[in-house]
Amino acid sequence: MEEELQGLQLDGNTPQKQQHQEQSSEAPEGTATAIIPWKYCNVYANNRSPERLFLFQGQSIFIQQRLDEKVTIDQNTGNVVWDGAYLMAKFLESHIGNLQGKSCLELGAGTGLVSIVAWLLGATKVLATDLPGPHTEHVQKNTGTNAGRIALERGQEIARHEEEVVGEDDGGVREDVRIKRRRNRQERNRIIELDSDNLSVAPLDWNTPVLPESVKFKGPFSYIICSEILYLPKFHRALLKTLTKFADDQTVVLLLWKQRGLGEERFFDIACRLSTGWKVQYLERTVLDAEFQDQPYGVAQMTRIPTTSTLSSTSHHSFA
Repeated sequence: MEEELQGLQLDGNTPQKQQHQEQSSEAPEGTATAIIPWKYCNVYANNRSPERLFLFQGQSIFIQQRLDEKVTIDQNTGNVVWDGAYLMAKFLESHIGNLQGKSCLELGAGTGLVSIVAWLLGATKVLATDLPGPHTEHVQKNTGTNAGRIALERGQEIARHEEEVVGEDDGGVREDVRIKRRRNRQERNRIIELDSDNLSVAPLDWNTPVLPESVKFKGPFSYIICSEILYLPKFHRALLKTLTKFADDQTVVLLLWKQRGLGEERFFDIACRLSTGWKVQYLERTVLDAEFQDQPYGVAQMTRIPTTSTLSSTSHHSFA
């Protein structure tokens, strides 16, 4: 799976180096636990709207936001779409692409946007997870509504193309008609069939990372996706424990975070220790949308360090 990410530019700077190279202009608002505000620089940045519209893979995604509760660094952070979630979704679309045949686990799914996009890209199994209670209920509301509608629209689109290619081999049909039908067939083959059942939601506590019995597929996953979940260092060890639980030597962990001076980089201090069995590689900010490349965002990918037995049976490729 690592070869699928070849070509992405690697960043020689660690989060610690980047932290010293630039200082964010953000400052806490109100109390010490108020979520640190960030400046928006894209057309999607309407934080105060109860519903936000995103366009991925030619499909409209409507995300409901819960604005009735105060968002602080300790609570309700999943009530709204963070820029980091949008950036991760764009990264998947632009740099990962076709996920057909792959399985994806999202940690801290929030509003569910990233998981919906992974599903749109054809992942066979997508599991969006967050804390039990209102958190997963919010994810379920967004994923369920969008997946049901999009799967129906995609099915109708496929049916139209299949009707248009009927009779393609009929010798009595004019050449221009045959060419048109051939193009329709090619277009049909490019359309990914979507099943809403391939996108599911489950509660997951990183301290005890056990999925409910109702979840049929429990890993290991092809991709584990993490956006904006490093801002509370007290959960870093539990996060690493969770990643290890659901990964194998073929898993790629994708992480995207904003440096807010809250100790996000400490996670990599832990993950880079040889005893953890993980290796971390940082990507250049050029993998982000151009309008965000001057913002203090970090992108990294993590993979398990192969064991001796794995090396003898599996070929691994370099990211460099």
